[in-house]
Amino acid sequence: MFEDLGLGASSSADALSLKGRLLKDRGLRGGGSERAGLLEQAQAAYLQAAGSRRATYPLINAATIAFLNDRPDEARRIARRVLEILACGDYEPETRYWLGATEAEALLLLDDPQASRQALERAMKSSPEAWEDHAVTLGQFRQILERLGRSPDLLDDLQPPPSLYFYGIIGLPDDEAEARAKLECALDEIRPGAVFGALAAGADILMAEMAVARGARLHVVLPTSLARFRQISVEQYDSAWGERFDRLMGQADVVEVLEGNAGLSEAAILNGSQVAMGLALRHARSLASRAVALHLARATDLPSPAEVEWRAHDLPVRRVILDEWLPARGSALDRAKNVTIVASPGRLPGVLGSAPVTQIEDEKGTVLAFPDLVAAIDHAQALLRKDPELRLGIDSRAVVPGESLEVSGELACLLASAATGGSICASWPQIAALELLAPDYRFDAAGEIVTAIGNVPIGLFCHLPSA
Repeated sequence: MFEDLGLGASSSADALSLKGRLLKDRGLRGGGSERAGLLEQAQAAYLQAAGSRRATYPLINAATIAFLNDRPDEARRIARRVLEILACGDYEPETRYWLGATEAEALLLLDDPQASRQALERAMKSSPEAWEDHAVTLGQFRQILERLGRSPDLLDDLQPPPSLYFYGIIGLPDDEAEARAKLECALDEIRPGAVFGALAAGADILMAEMAVARGARLHVVLPTSLARFRQISVEQYDSAWGERFDRLMGQADVVEVLEGNAGLSEAAILNGSQVAMGLALRHARSLASRAVALHLARATDLPSPAEVEWRAHDLPVRRVILDEWLPARGSALDRAKNVTIVASPGRLPGVLGSAPVTQIEDEKGTVLAFPDLVAAIDHAQALLRKDPELRLGIDSRAVVPGESLEVSGELACLLASAATGGSICASWPQIAALELLAPDYRFDAAGEIVTAIGNVPIGLFCHLPSA
């Protein structure tokens, strides 16, 4: 894309810095002479971007690239230059955080980890909630520490707080003292920065309230429409739960409502849990942090299907067991099953792999139905390997038994029409469940598309053919 836009020959500082970043990323993924050559080009691009300017950003990047490319003398020379510019105060404008992080990086390149840490701590105090920026810095520092022969764990206590997926029993005793005391201990240990889950009456609401009171950002994921979820999972237990639910909805940073799920069913709950888990993992990955699950349960409770999947990926779970609990007596859930639809505006090539349960193919295109998301994405990837110019749409949802493929596949067809050649356009945030189920597939949130059934948030996956 950079080359297609004609930026490869640009002499602007911004284009050269971006060129350096792209070459650096590609070089660090490579090996041998290719790695060395790409890193050399990346360093040259950053130095050209700096030119004669007193620009600390391209200079510190050039220094680190030189160091990672086995040129420590060059790295130290440029790092000293950066520190001289910072010391005299005559430098191009930058935020307090990035100026402090730049000083810390230069000191680390000069093998002074103690002074580097002090500078980094000062920078983080200037922007305590700039967690994404902290994560970028720490990732770079770990590479430098490894090359210095020092433990990359030296800075672990500075990493951004973990993300938390919360879930638990419906129904709590009127006296919540036991639950609160035990959850206090768990939250003291985990100290989450963001929490993800639904807000059913009981454990969900209590855990979300306690996390928000500690300053955590609340990301709500409802497995069905707001009205249906509030009716079945909240207000039928006690009007007080409804008031607490509404208060938390007003405090939430993000609310994701999986409107496409048919009613509130076991299938929809599993779907919603997997999406919430995926979003928690995605958030943790963006911060170079970790994700933890917190479960408030009875001693006799078996792991839910979503928890089984979480544990299967060796992800940590903190279980809080209640000695006293109130059995919930709610109405029956709706009937539904999970299905994932893969659609294409045209005909599809035959491929080996997971076979669809149902298939429709006509002049309008092709629609395939799979029993689970992983089977569907594996098949879609196989299709793209066979024909790299295919346009595919994916939609995952809980549908009522007996629903026709024409009805359940409507959104997937619209998504396929919006896809570009060699890409998969998927409904968002449903596709975020892959962060848990198949983390090798990376979908990026890509805004919304306008369709005949309204604006639809999407995620995109681009197939990159082998060279």
